Amino acid sequence: MKGIQIFNAVAMAAAASFASTIGVVTLLYAIYLDSVPRLREDWPLVVTTFLVFCVLFLLSVLAFHAHRREKAWRWPAEAVLLLGIFGGGGILYRALL
Repeated sequence: MKGIQIFNAVAMAAAASFASTIGVVTLLYAIYLDSVPRLREDWPLVVTTFLVFCVLFLLSVLAFHAHRREKAWRWPAEAVLLLGIFGGGGILYRALL
């Protein structure tokens, strides 16, 4: 049980780190979107990446909380987190190709 909590904590920390970093990039893109035409082309990719990591962060917080408090829905939350990781990876893979 401790191993799954460590996994959830690492997933939560990584997703929070990536989401906050890409969030700052998204903010900078939004500020300079009209001044540099090249930014307009990259805008959908930046927003998609930001949203994927925000969703992964929320899913990992949910799974971490469920396992920490030993809720009855902890294993479905874990399954949703794993599906989110694979789904988000697939979305990012398709977006970056």
